[in-house]
Amino acid sequence: MSQSDDNKKAIAVNRERILAIDTAVMNNKASIYQSRSMIEENRLMILSNYAAAFMGNRQLANANTDELFANRTAILENHDSQSDVEENCINASLNSASLAFLNHRSSMNSAVLDVSEELAAINARLIEINTGIMDANAAIVDFNAAQIAANASLLDGDLRPGSATPESNAAMVAKNAAGMSDIEANAAANSDRIESIMSSSIENADALVANKATISARRADIMKNRADVMANRQRIS
Repeated sequence: MSQSDDNKKAIAVNRERILAIDTAVMNNKASIYQSRSMIEENRLMILSNYAAAFMGNRQLANANTDELFANRTAILENHDSQSDVEENCINASLNSASLAFLNHRSSMNSAVLDVSEELAAINARLIEINTGIMDANAAIVDFNAAQIAANASLLDGDLRPGSATPESNAAMVAKNAAGMSDIEANAAANSDRIESIMSSSIENADALVANKATISARRADIMKNRADVMANRQRIS
């Protein structure tokens, strides 16, 4: 059998292998977009839960705190003291209420700062991630530019199959075969990573749904507190 016949068979084998690689790589591409869609949906749900918990529930709860402290102050100040002892008791109670409120507020300030520090760190990480995305985009642009130049060279006359020899063809066939292994290994590794990401995304989605239910339940508790605060205010009036 001639070298050309061997090359023809090897090229056909390579072609079948390339088709299998193409299937794996393109399936990975579709799965990656699916997993990215799940990640983006989770991110939007996180932002929704964040807004509901921080801008919604927290502000309502803080308003309740302000109102109930105002009620406490009104209750104490409206007491008709009959002696210096009673007056001192009322004033000391006012101070105690102020300290309790300020201690709570200071603790909540610390809690907000803790979250803010974590969010700032997350933002810095997101900036790094976006830089990685831009670098990947640059790699696509560079690859496209190189392939455009290669196409232009072929159009300019660099395509010379008439100059090929069985030996040069065999060398190209061998080079193609050698290059497939890395792609196959990377595609297999990517498939494992995609599976892990999807599994994590499903778990995250379940946790976010549970968080949303908790936020809704807590809002109901907050509104119950507010009704009780308003009921006390009516009694004070």
